[in-house]
Amino acid sequence: MSVSRDQVLNFVRQQHRRPLKIRELARALRVSDRAYSDFRRLIRGMVRDGSLVKLRRSRYGIPSEHNLVVGRISVQASGYGLLAPDDGGADIFIGARYMRRARHGDRAVVRLTRRAQGSDRAEGELVRIVERAEQTMVGTYDGVSLVVSDDPRIRARVHIPDDLTCGAKAGQKVVVRLQYSSPNAHPDGQIVEVLGNADDAGIETLILIKKLGLPLVFPQHVLEAVEEITEDIPAEEIDRRLDLRDLTCFTIDPVDARDHDDAVSLQVLDDQTYCLGIHIADVSYYVPEGSPLDHEALSRGSSVYFPDRVIPMLPERLSANICSLQPGEDRLALSILAHITPDGELMDTQIAETVIRSRASLSYEEVQRVLDCDRGAANPAEPYADVLMHMEALRICLTEKRMARGTIDFEIPEPRIILNDQGHPIHIGPRARLNSHRLIEEFMLLANEIVARRMADGGIPILYRVHEPPDGEKLAEFCDLARTLGYRLSNPSRAENIQAFLANFKDEPVGHILSHRLLRSMKKAVYTPENVGHFGLACDTYTHFTSPIRRYPDLILHRILRDAINDGSTPGQMARRARRLPDIGDLATQREIAAQQAEWDAIRLMQILYLKDKMGECFDAVIVDVRSIGFFVQLNDVLIEGLVHVKNLWDDYYIYHELQGALVGESTGTTFRLGDSVQVQLAQLDQQRLRIDFHLLSHTQNDRPKGSRKRRGRR
Repeated sequence: MSVSRDQVLNFVRQQHRRPLKIRELARALRVSDRAYSDFRRLIRGMVRDGSLVKLRRSRYGIPSEHNLVVGRISVQASGYGLLAPDDGGADIFIGARYMRRARHGDRAVVRLTRRAQGSDRAEGELVRIVERAEQTMVGTYDGVSLVVSDDPRIRARVHIPDDLTCGAKAGQKVVVRLQYSSPNAHPDGQIVEVLGNADDAGIETLILIKKLGLPLVFPQHVLEAVEEITEDIPAEEIDRRLDLRDLTCFTIDPVDARDHDDAVSLQVLDDQTYCLGIHIADVSYYVPEGSPLDHEALSRGSSVYFPDRVIPMLPERLSANICSLQPGEDRLALSILAHITPDGELMDTQIAETVIRSRASLSYEEVQRVLDCDRGAANPAEPYADVLMHMEALRICLTEKRMARGTIDFEIPEPRIILNDQGHPIHIGPRARLNSHRLIEEFMLLANEIVARRMADGGIPILYRVHEPPDGEKLAEFCDLARTLGYRLSNPSRAENIQAFLANFKDEPVGHILSHRLLRSMKKAVYTPENVGHFGLACDTYTHFTSPIRRYPDLILHRILRDAINDGSTPGQMARRARRLPDIGDLATQREIAAQQAEWDAIRLMQILYLKDKMGECFDAVIVDVRSIGFFVQLNDVLIEGLVHVKNLWDDYYIYHELQGALVGESTGTTFRLGDSVQVQLAQLDQQRLRIDFHLLSHTQNDRPKGSRKRRGRR
């Protein structure tokens, strides 16, 4: 007789006063001798995932009924830990003396020693490590027998046998594979990769990539599969596609881009309407579903972009060569030909498998010079000036229509980092947001909407890009904060009201700060087959179609779209694919979040390296966040943020007022709020924890709108 997880849980729950051993459980649940091995594996699996916990004398129970909690441990630099329960409850504090041999990221069982009371969190002691975290570690080899972790949260000195050093020398950065005789034992290790010396060019980013566990190298069988792909397009494939090689199209990308996955064209028709062409590299032709390339792309989920390198979703032979829309080369594409009136009204569309030939690879800066009517130095974009000016006119119309329906445009500045030949940052400043950027963004938004609507109208299951309306409680908290600063947001559940609110203070000093805080109040956009619309774009149907070289959801959409164009899917095939979409969407969302965090960590690392020789220097800054531990400032011009800790505000005892979003001095009444100007001194850099600390030198409260001033939240 086979037994399900639910049957086990229900029975163990009934027996919580008298926990049983595996044999006793099997007997009570009438498990046959033949099925006993499978039953034992089931119980051990339930222990691994935290559904059950192993108690004294090899008995099993449900954690919550024995004052136990299972979760993931976050080790702090000072040695204590925080357990994030698997059930999503509040973190549990674990003192350093009760951490046993836990490492950062381990899953463990903790016994509660004190339950949460009011603002005091629960406390516990570690009982057992259920599952070790990553089995690798980045550290420094001492040249004898030990590797010390570079991460202060991983308090481990790993012994390396003499024959497992991989030729590492003293002081070199290495990757160690950890080996445990049991989950609760001290690890031994084997050096599996020597990253290089501490002063090697790009070593800091390489260490970060290894710490995050990102895959730098493609598996050999994937590379072999890529080598089998021919660059020549078969004549029969060209014959069956719409041939657009005579159409003038070009790519517009960053100056150093190598993976050109979108090209644009524009024809002005006799009736002065437009035919806008949006041509996307047909990656799905080269990456068949279920192939080794497909499995690897799904595992990676997306490309990851660092200041000094890219970790691509697809091997370079595909991403930067065969699929990339390089000028003068025949390339397969999926094209949208949109018939649009001069005032931006969409009349009709055609979606087709095509073959195209890009005329030029233009940079955003080159295109912007044309849009600015800068006819100075030689410019590769100049031959396309007429079509670019028409594109810009169309872009303005499309943007106005999109904003009129309530699209939220946060316009939050992003850092631009310039590196020297050694990979070290020599300049950090705000990245220019040009109309040429907006032009491509607008056309890609339109393409995504057109494809999403076509699939929805046809009842074809796909992954939508959805953005649910914000949580009412979080929005209310933001509105309260904005009100204390003199700004009123009326009826924030409507996207058009939020956009009007942002437009009101767009050019004021506090504008981008409030924009960023409001963005944090929003829910995360996700991939799902359930179409609930996109709140931020004020769009009822949206997907991702335009970046199949670097995003897996776009790639799978291309497959579905090609099948729809060719009537290539049977109802059974569509049903099987639809069953996989929820899991693919969840994985793609997880990979996207991980990629964004990795990219943020890399930017933060570069900011710290940039400040390394500026210790003790003074900077003008603005307060961008206030918390109980202090306030965060952003340095003017360079967009670098850091903390002024409350313990370093020596002139008074400061109390955090959550509703006001302010720190207030108990004796002096001095108040630190969002948007206040400060002068700070660089005090400390922590490269491992990516932390920057400042000391306060001076403080100026900026003028604010009067509290009674009403900011209309509706157009």
